[in-house]
Amino acid sequence: MNNYSIAEVFSGIADLQEVEGENQFKIRAYRNAARTIRALTESLEAVAERGSLRDIPGIGEAIEAKIREILATGTCRHYEELKERVPAGLVELLRIPGFGAAKVQAAWQELGVTDLDSLEAAAQTGSIRSLPGMGERSEESLLEAIAAHRVRRRVTPIFIADHAARLFAETLRETGSFHRVEVTGEIRRMKDRVQRIELAAAADSESAAVDALNAILDVREVFPEPGGRITVWLRSGRDLLLHLSSPEAFGALMIRTTGSPEHIEKLLARPKREEREASSGDPDSSLVAVEGEIYAARGLPWIPAEVREDRGEIEAAERGELPTLISASDFKGILHAHSTWSDGLASLRDMAAAAREAGYVYHGCTDHSKALGITRGLDEVRLRAQMAEIDALNAELGGNPLLLKGIECDILPDGTLDLSLEVLDELDIVVASVHTQQRMDEETMTARILRALESGVVDILGHPTGRLLGARDPYPVAMERIFDAAVEHSVALEINAAQDRLDLSGEYAFQARERGIPMSVNTDAHRPELLTALRFGIGQARRAWLTPDDVLNAWSVDRLLGWLRHRR
Repeated sequence: MNNYSIAEVFSGIADLQEVEGENQFKIRAYRNAARTIRALTESLEAVAERGSLRDIPGIGEAIEAKIREILATGTCRHYEELKERVPAGLVELLRIPGFGAAKVQAAWQELGVTDLDSLEAAAQTGSIRSLPGMGERSEESLLEAIAAHRVRRRVTPIFIADHAARLFAETLRETGSFHRVEVTGEIRRMKDRVQRIELAAAADSESAAVDALNAILDVREVFPEPGGRITVWLRSGRDLLLHLSSPEAFGALMIRTTGSPEHIEKLLARPKREEREASSGDPDSSLVAVEGEIYAARGLPWIPAEVREDRGEIEAAERGELPTLISASDFKGILHAHSTWSDGLASLRDMAAAAREAGYVYHGCTDHSKALGITRGLDEVRLRAQMAEIDALNAELGGNPLLLKGIECDILPDGTLDLSLEVLDELDIVVASVHTQQRMDEETMTARILRALESGVVDILGHPTGRLLGARDPYPVAMERIFDAAVEHSVALEINAAQDRLDLSGEYAFQARERGIPMSVNTDAHRPELLTALRFGIGQARRAWLTPDDVLNAWSVDRLLGWLRHRR
């Protein structure tokens, strides 16, 4: 069992317990275990073999026992018992905004609702109004939320699609029947929502590839199609598209399957400088070099996968103006992270140690403010106590890394900030975010955020659209007006790299970059191992054509502090 599959069992337990109305502390323990396991870089099997499971933060005796049971059997008795008691379709209902666990439980027990279809039928017939807190207006809102959820189901969040693609790619490599296998399509372009999982593979023949696929345990059916395309249906219910070529044509295959149709059409319309097909040669050669031959044959430098969308990248490459995109090695620190002062799982000292180990120069201590009660957010008294601890740690650590005094301050429904402007002005950095009452109309939400940006103390607007991929749509907000205010008040916008947020999206970040608005790509880490979990956020930044010069936390400490002081 890989870590992701084990984490899915714990997530499943938490979901089913939530439907049953289990104690929130137990539910949270399983969710935290799932998040921790997903973030591990070492396999749980290896950790278990050396007897170190209890050394993992949040793994106690009960969860350790379940991990060992899952490693031995592929599941655990508690999970299987929950699945017998709770209809599987109810878990999906937890993803519908505004219809929480208590309402799911009531709909199940009082109306016999067991899945999305039966919930929709209950709302359409009016029977849902018999539940506590449900009236005609909430019934209408529920039907709208169900419709939006059905739209979301048609696409897969990048972090889920990417993981599934990489697992299957590794399975194909292990068969020994393919010269090379790579993830391609929308996943390689780092689109935040993926319509289909696509892989590219080089094999000696289609029949050899089909035989290898049919021998894989998780494969249910294989459907070869014209043009070297093979649709693969998995027993898990997922399907994927495998593009096949000879080893010699693999570079061309990756070009053709990575870019958007518009990018490929424009690229192939360019006259070749050399009348030959670029080949891959050694299958282990650099993919950049292989694809580079094809671009070079058309008079262009290699174009990074994330920008192959026909948004001017070919023209920019032709002029020699394609930017050098930001990469993981450019980051000097994280400016939005949490500790045990609010809802984080590690102390400031432990977060600082993790930042130092990651090679970061600075670290933003930005715990929640008091309005978000569930997070144990800070009031002014506790914030000042935290500021004193940060001063003491900075003196002790000698600025390695430099801890920045900050807050993730709630933007209240009327647009005021959750703490006084006086105390916020004393901080090094203020991230302002919307966490509550997200169902406002566009004008009201836009005015709310604008008022916060106009305060003069907000440095970064956190996760600006409030979306959760696959679970919650962005709240309605006029982003053009937010961009205008960010320019006027010198406020940076965040790309929150938490895999289920990726907010701002690459598309919005591209528009912000064109306006000259600085960005900050942050992990929003709540525990040490997530401080470096930037991959999908970097993907959105690269889709936006961002360079290190565009991103606050890729700047030197002197430049960052100078910007913060100047904009105040």
